[in-house]
Amino acid sequence: MRLTIQCGIVKLTQRKKQILDREYDNLQKFLHGEDVPLYSANKQQALRYYRRNKRKEYPLSLRKDLINLRKAKSFWFLKIPVYGVRGGIKVPVKPHREFPNGELCESKIVRKRGKYIAMLTFKIDAPPLRKCSSILAVDLGERFVATTVLWQQGVMKAQFYGKEIRGIRRHYAWLRRRLQERGLLKVVHRIGSKERRCVNAVLHRVSKEIVSLADSTDSYIVLGDLKGIRQRCRKGKRLNRIVSNMPYYKLTKMIEYKAMLKGIPVITTSEAYTSRTCHRCGSEGKRKSQGLFVCSHCGEYNADLNAAINIAKKFERWMGYMPIHGAVSEPALNRFGSHLEPPEAPCESVE
Repeated sequence: MRLTIQCGIVKLTQRKKQILDREYDNLQKFLHGEDVPLYSANKQQALRYYRRNKRKEYPLSLRKDLINLRKAKSFWFLKIPVYGVRGGIKVPVKPHREFPNGELCESKIVRKRGKYIAMLTFKIDAPPLRKCSSILAVDLGERFVATTVLWQQGVMKAQFYGKEIRGIRRHYAWLRRRLQERGLLKVVHRIGSKERRCVNAVLHRVSKEIVSLADSTDSYIVLGDLKGIRQRCRKGKRLNRIVSNMPYYKLTKMIEYKAMLKGIPVITTSEAYTSRTCHRCGSEGKRKSQGLFVCSHCGEYNADLNAAINIAKKFERWMGYMPIHGAVSEPALNRFGSHLEPPEAPCESVE
């Protein structure tokens, strides 16, 4: 598998800063059709990956056989090939986490607000997937970006994550409307990147907590498949905007790659009828509101939690051989041929 480590390029001398600025600016000019001095390999990478676009700024793509990463004293140094300097320039980098043991592959240099960031990609061997003894079901929703149910030894423990994302989206949607009314389109573009950073920070925290919980409890991570959710949710302009802006795919990918690094299996299962079926009696209910599920037999229940429990039960039935004490594989039949109600496992809810 491939893992990308973000590194800040720090303590650049004035000369190296000028050389890197020149190479980066010449890459943009080359993609605009100008004839400028640019290192041949960087030119080949640009022709290979990028399209000519005058509005977009592309990163500097580095071929793996021309870059080098070495540690000297307390700093890591990255060699970047540039035009006019034999052997390239060596710049100090500060990674946001430890570098893994693996092969350094093609990487990129990105410029943001005058500062450079190296996106270094490593090819590493993922640990083998383990066999787990419990289930951590994850339901992705609108009110909470993730609701988890840990099904372990007959006890279900629920947790809710990412409630603040909906508030972040709502705040920036309101702010964009006000700025557009005043014609401040440049400010609208600038706050969009800030919104993404805020949301991504929450997603990284949520995915890290979910994977850590699965690791500490020796659990399979079971995710609901949200394919087609944007087509299914046609309940009004406001809710359509909320659903369309919720980062389900990004959170799923974050959970998958972080779990893979620890050898935790991630299984995707269909979410069909999980949000409309009562987890207690199995009958079809209704969503009275976005966060409330109502069953005519069992009463009211948290909608996201109800869906997460149904996902856990569906996976447990599929993996009926798993040694999960207290979990019910299939409802038994009485002598009249009707289903007996399965025993209800105790559930702790932690928000």
